[in-house]
Amino acid sequence: MRRFKQYAACFWAVLAVNMMGLNAQVEAVTKKSMTIQRRPVIAPPQLSIVEGSMRFKDGNGNGYLDANEQATLTYKLNNAPTALGDAQGMVCEVRLEGASSGVTVSEQIRIADVPRGATMEFVVPIQSSMKTKDGELKVFLKIQEPLGFGPPEQSVNIQTLEFRQPELLVVDHRVKEGEIKRGQAFTYQFLVRNKGEGFAYDVRCELELIDEGVQPLSTQSFKFNQLEPGQVKELWVSVIVPPDYPHQEVQFKVVLDESLGRYADTFIGALPLEAMLDQTMWQVPTSDGGGSASSVFFGSDVDRNIPAAKKTSEQRFALIIGNEKYASSNPGLNPTQDVPYAEADAYIMQQYLEKLWGIPKENIILETNATKVTMERSLAQLSNFAAALEGEAELVFYYSGHGLPSEATKEPFLIPVDVDGDAPELGLSLAQVYSELGKTPTLRTTVFLDACFSGGARNESLIAGMKGLARVPEEVEAGGNAVVFASSSGNQSSGVFEGQEHGYFTYFLLKYMQESKGKLSYGDMYDYVRKEVKLQSNRDGRDQEPSVRVAPTIINEWRSWGLDD
Repeated sequence: MRRFKQYAACFWAVLAVNMMGLNAQVEAVTKKSMTIQRRPVIAPPQLSIVEGSMRFKDGNGNGYLDANEQATLTYKLNNAPTALGDAQGMVCEVRLEGASSGVTVSEQIRIADVPRGATMEFVVPIQSSMKTKDGELKVFLKIQEPLGFGPPEQSVNIQTLEFRQPELLVVDHRVKEGEIKRGQAFTYQFLVRNKGEGFAYDVRCELELIDEGVQPLSTQSFKFNQLEPGQVKELWVSVIVPPDYPHQEVQFKVVLDESLGRYADTFIGALPLEAMLDQTMWQVPTSDGGGSASSVFFGSDVDRNIPAAKKTSEQRFALIIGNEKYASSNPGLNPTQDVPYAEADAYIMQQYLEKLWGIPKENIILETNATKVTMERSLAQLSNFAAALEGEAELVFYYSGHGLPSEATKEPFLIPVDVDGDAPELGLSLAQVYSELGKTPTLRTTVFLDACFSGGARNESLIAGMKGLARVPEEVEAGGNAVVFASSSGNQSSGVFEGQEHGYFTYFLLKYMQESKGKLSYGDMYDYVRKEVKLQSNRDGRDQEPSVRVAPTIINEWRSWGLDD
């Protein structure tokens, strides 16, 4: 019995041990089953780079990757609405082929998660250096997604440019008002041009007034993020010279600088005091740069390269009137009723008559912003010149300014600056002008009128409420041996050629003289001016056609007239 009890104890002990092992196995299986049940279900994204979304943006905006430039490549990554899950833990791998010298990018860029159904934009920074060469760079983008569901590799081609030097120069300067007077403010203008082949960055300009007592009245410093090749900046500073200024000229120093500190010049120039406009305006200073720098300047291309006559014509006399500033003489008018560039018309016409027509300077009467008294006095003086030569004189009369017809009679009048549009009869009638010019016989009389007589204007009419309306002025016959070239016809207005800073008529009149180099004929001159004014005014949305009126005595010969007759 005792042995039986020992066997029984052993049996239950073994059974207990086995049961513990079995329970452990069951528990392990149970834990293993529980682990399998907690494992997440795979939910991959459905990614694509949006077609057409890859955009290259360079720093200066010329569409190339220039040397030493920061740029970006942007793209849009879409995770389709039909995707099973969000895109997470992604990396954009970047590689370069082709003209990659001097170009650096991050080869791996971690990008943000893109939720299912969302589209997000990402940026790849690109940096070039001075070692970048001309060529074509190919940039490849590959989006790596942890589950292997990234889109196919995409690429874009970028043109690269090696370093090209900028060259900053002051290529022209002038006094806007045309004259520097002691004790009076004036506007100093200058043109800064990048004459080089490369972009100039972080451009700085500083005007220094060298002479003691000369003071700026406005900012002297200017900054620009960049100047592209060939770009021009027109800058100005208001300046005043003291009343007791002892010198006969004012010096101007313009200091230029750019980011590299090597490709900008310092300009020093001087302009005289109490000098006429033709001495201070449109002056092109010589620069070491030379070349094409002279092709950028203030004013118009007809203001320069004026041909010279081979001889002086002592028998020729001229009266030139440029009436621009009506508002300053009439408190009831505003500056929009002035005649833009009429003074410039007159000044440059003076130079052509002196240099090309050979008229001695002392034979030319120049009036700007003339009152009625001044206009009548000057017209009489021109007539007296003709009387002194007893029929051997040649007269030239040029007028740029407002013209108006009488409301009652439609008779056309030239308007002095001290006459407003409500009483054009207080001006000079064309009949009066022609009568004075024909008082004494002449070899020939030439009249140029850059004015309309319909009530229209270059800018705003002198007549209140006249804008958009037009009158047909009465036609006035020219007498004696006179040819009258008028800037417009009938009820048209005479416009301004903004890009050339002259009236249409005056610009193309001077252009013909310049190109003919003195070998002109009146007939060809009229045909050219009529055609070009009509074309250009139509391009600018205006309707202007010059006209000519000829005295009956020369109707068959005027077209063959020239300067050497």
